[in-house]
Amino acid sequence: MRTIHLPFKLKKPILATGADLKGAFAVAKADKAFLFEGFGDLGDLANLARYEDAIRNSERLTGIRPKMIACDHHPAYHSTCFAEIYGLERLIVELCDVQHHEAHVASAIVDNGIKTDVIGVAFDGTGAGWDGCVWGGEFFTGSPRRFKRAAHFEYVPMPGGEAAIAEPWRMAAMHLYGTFGESFMDLDIDFTRSLDRRAWRIVKRMVEGGVNTPLTSSAGRLFDAAASVILCKMRSGSEAELPIELERVAARGRFDNYEFNIRTDGEKILVGYRKLFEGIVKDMAKGISRGTVSAKFHNTIAQIITEVCSRLKRRTGIDKVVLSGGVFQNKYLTAKAAAILRKKGFKVFLHSKVNTNDSGIPLGQVAIARTRCV
Repeated sequence: MRTIHLPFKLKKPILATGADLKGAFAVAKADKAFLFEGFGDLGDLANLARYEDAIRNSERLTGIRPKMIACDHHPAYHSTCFAEIYGLERLIVELCDVQHHEAHVASAIVDNGIKTDVIGVAFDGTGAGWDGCVWGGEFFTGSPRRFKRAAHFEYVPMPGGEAAIAEPWRMAAMHLYGTFGESFMDLDIDFTRSLDRRAWRIVKRMVEGGVNTPLTSSAGRLFDAAASVILCKMRSGSEAELPIELERVAARGRFDNYEFNIRTDGEKILVGYRKLFEGIVKDMAKGISRGTVSAKFHNTIAQIITEVCSRLKRRTGIDKVVLSGGVFQNKYLTAKAAAILRKKGFKVFLHSKVNTNDSGIPLGQVAIARTRCV
């Protein structure tokens, strides 16, 4: 249990149940929050039992009896289901539904004590969006009182849903198919030479039939795809295994990057991936080292972040940027993005007291519930 001093005062005590992959929760009252973390993936029954017991014991430990519960927008999360059950048990009628990536941005705002509007960059693997798609490569403007989803990565099919996390070749194939069409299987790179053609035909039929294929804007899945292509690895044995290796092999001291697509759709800015994958494939086909390709990929994502934030600054005048989400555990990307943003005149805020991954989400849920649900 850690005590976090809040940059605001609550009107009523709040329990925030967090997300699922990094089990954590917070109970908050007045200007203090008590953060409980380290429960692991709540999909594991033993972890879930420890998490539920800890919430039930938290009133005795903290002396706080919640009057409101804030939970993740994903209806199937164990943490969300428990929030509903616990609310019935304790006769807590106020249940505040908080979008996952808005909570990430709000957690960074709380972590840094920011009291003005920000540009919030939330990059992670998975989170339920308001439109029913899987979000994860998001740019927001505003504050916990109201965020506007101002930009995001273009949607890409995610064949098999969560199966694509364990088999990142699926996302790699979708990005290559979206870039090169049917001819991507003829590309002269190790990835396509190693790809199981029968498995690809099955996945393609799934996508064409709309069978278990949600659309995703996830930066985490983009990193999976790039890592699968660059490292020529089809499967992942653990969370973010391939992106972690991709960061490890990145050649330091490089400043070049690939071209990228950015377009506007009404007021929204959309980030494409075709030029990025064209560049990656071109270098791989020429025999450029994986370390160099990895560095250029990371540099490109940092440049995309800076370009989108620059466009949003011109629209809104906001010069504060917060970076949050599990993708920013990547030190190479975070350092590169922060450095470029600062050169462009932005004030950049990173996490310090709480983790940038889902462990910090309960604090963001508290901040949003305080302004929207009280």
